[in-house]
Amino acid sequence: MADALWAVMAESGVDVADMLIFLPSRRAVRTVEKMIAQRSGGVAILPTLVALGEGADEDPDEVVAVDIISNIERVAILTRLLAADANVGNYTTALSVAHDLVRMQDYMENEGVDAATVDWGALVGDKYAVHFQSKAKILNVLSDFMATYANGRITATAARNRDIRAWGAQLDKYKLVIVCASTASVPATADLMESVARCSHGRIILSGKIDGRVADFELDTNPYNSEYKFLSRLGLGAGDVQPIDVGESKIDFMNYAFGNDCAPRDVDTDLSNCHLITVPREAVEADVVAEIAARAIGENKSVLVITPDAAGNQRIAGALRNRGVDADFSGGVPATMTAPGRALLNLLDGWIEQKSNVFDKIYAEQNHDLFNTIAVMVDLYMSEMQPGFVAEDYVAVWSALRDMSNALNVAGIELNVADARAFIADALAGVSIRGAINDGAQVVVLGTIESRMQTADVVILTGLNEGMFPSRGYENAWLPRATAEKIGLPSPNRKVSLQALDFMNLSCGKCVYWLRSGVAGGVQTTESRFISRVIARRGVFDQNTELLDTVLARDNVPLRPLDYSVPTPPADWSDVYVTELEHLIHNPYSFYAKHILRLRVLDDYWVGVDARDFGNLVHDVIEHATDLRPDVLVAEMDRRALEKLGAGSVIFHFWHKRFLEIAPIIANELASVENAYVEIGGAVKIAGRNVRARADRIWDGGVLDIKTGAAPNKSQLEQGNMPQLPLEAYILQSGGFPIKTTAQSRAPIMRFLQLKNNDARVIEYDAETTAQMMRAAVDKTADLFNIYSAGAAGYEYRETGDNKYKQYDDLARIKD
Repeated sequence: MADALWAVMAESGVDVADMLIFLPSRRAVRTVEKMIAQRSGGVAILPTLVALGEGADEDPDEVVAVDIISNIERVAILTRLLAADANVGNYTTALSVAHDLVRMQDYMENEGVDAATVDWGALVGDKYAVHFQSKAKILNVLSDFMATYANGRITATAARNRDIRAWGAQLDKYKLVIVCASTASVPATADLMESVARCSHGRIILSGKIDGRVADFELDTNPYNSEYKFLSRLGLGAGDVQPIDVGESKIDFMNYAFGNDCAPRDVDTDLSNCHLITVPREAVEADVVAEIAARAIGENKSVLVITPDAAGNQRIAGALRNRGVDADFSGGVPATMTAPGRALLNLLDGWIEQKSNVFDKIYAEQNHDLFNTIAVMVDLYMSEMQPGFVAEDYVAVWSALRDMSNALNVAGIELNVADARAFIADALAGVSIRGAINDGAQVVVLGTIESRMQTADVVILTGLNEGMFPSRGYENAWLPRATAEKIGLPSPNRKVSLQALDFMNLSCGKCVYWLRSGVAGGVQTTESRFISRVIARRGVFDQNTELLDTVLARDNVPLRPLDYSVPTPPADWSDVYVTELEHLIHNPYSFYAKHILRLRVLDDYWVGVDARDFGNLVHDVIEHATDLRPDVLVAEMDRRALEKLGAGSVIFHFWHKRFLEIAPIIANELASVENAYVEIGGAVKIAGRNVRARADRIWDGGVLDIKTGAAPNKSQLEQGNMPQLPLEAYILQSGGFPIKTTAQSRAPIMRFLQLKNNDARVIEYDAETTAQMMRAAVDKTADLFNIYSAGAAGYEYRETGDNKYKQYDDLARIKD
């Protein structure tokens, strides 16, 4: 494409300074700048180079300031509206739905469809499924509301399209106007290209070499579908396009391969420039990329790597780093993958897991301003954040968070910590952090769109599997496909068409590698239809496995039999919580995995709400209760349950029944003790090791543990086998809680608030019994520390019938 552009520029005879050239991206602008300078002897006066989507350089007096409603404000407002729907019910769920709506509206904006003028109910009639009809009603309400709410402001998409079309009024200021490498797939760009094409001094340089049957071009998956439509609006056909000779190319075979004409053609099927490598999995694919790049650099060749997804980009980045290969990744990475993004999300994840109320307190102190809350979080907890980062880095991250916070304020949304985490992750995901272009790197890693106008000595196309390269475009979940096409929304196949053209052009390079993995994400893959077409047309390419063999050989380490011996790590004297001691008593291996290895079992995505969710809800309501009247407690638990379960949930019926049962008992017990402390931490030293606790409720003279299931029985407590509450009493007796105590705490009592279904009651042990249970728990704990910490015994696996201690059975390999 660069050669073709230079040929058109040179043939025109126009001074470079009088040229206006439109290019597909800013990277393409950079490439053309370097190309012109190089071909002009190193120094040149450049033409006006514009990345499509940037506004025209109008005179200040002619600029009409139009207020723009930001996408994040649109998302925030829609999130609040959707969260009020009982079928959605919370901000985190509503956020993703709002994004999908904004995306659909932007697609309509791009295609020139005004959502506010569409009668969605009439469009989606009775013949469609009920869920589509329900969505149509929502679209009617939201479209009308958003048009009123915007109050004349236009969307960022509308502003970008306006700016593209505005260039049409500037064309006469130049002697030569060129649009290079655009496919005219977006209507605003097609409008500008039509204006250029109809000018006597306008030139359009199309990608590829459009050639074939009209019946093929009309298919929405055909590489030339968008170019064909553009030519048709000009009253032209493929035969009216003049070819530009840029040397020998494989494009004729590619056109043959991607056409559907079954008639034989005399076409050269030699694709010896192309090499197909199928690897077993994605990580190996990245290693093969690094191997190819390292060899090319050794031969002083440039390398262009095309990766269609962000995850693949990160794998390749790691593989290149491991090989010491310097690469240019200025195509950008999501802010969620930057140090500040990961650190913020990790901090919030920790608080959510610990059920901490730190965020709620800071958020309230900052009058529910999320950006100010984040600033305080960074100030207070920067030393605890992992990975570490400098707050002044990544200005774009903070700008995105500021914009998101302002939008939430405008929408009047107040968040809990989980919702805040969702909004922060969403804001970060929308920011692409781009470093400065690394001109010195011989390896450049880009996405498919950024690769247009780029070339190199060696081109590597990765991810050539169906669903990845090509991947389908926007699938509209709100409308039946036929209805979406009826109002002018683009087919999901448009992306397939564009990626097909990218594949064809890039495969015409001097040396091209096609890479795909046989398994991706643990699932068997299907080769890209692009490769299948080449094979079907009997393209002759290389399938040498030498590169793959070389990479796999590095991982061919000698077999080591699995070690089934009992784990015996170095002596552990770290602080231990009373809740973890149960594992050490009943199954030492589970303590080893949980406490020493710090492993946490992830929740199963497919498992719905369970007893843990019920227990967490009840604990949280009790912890924050200020009004202890039973009806108030039931109302709050009902509200929280509906947030969790959604309206109409069958489970809510059973939960509500239990709330009615337990609320009076909770109210009576909590009211019976004055000046109690809630969720307070304490510690005591036993056998030379710190034992910590976070008590549900303590007061001068007693401790309380809340159990939404069954409380430990008396025998278990007397034997020291369930040491949590007795040790909390011992910590109170020893002055280990930061509260004022009297002689009453020297002989504390214990209570269990058992909220078991159909057996909700308070279980109390007097001071004498509590003293016996404390001694048993302390003695048991000291014995355990002497065995495992001082004695360095192995953490053996013990069979148990309690699932609580069987979470790590797969690691223990007990079924092998």
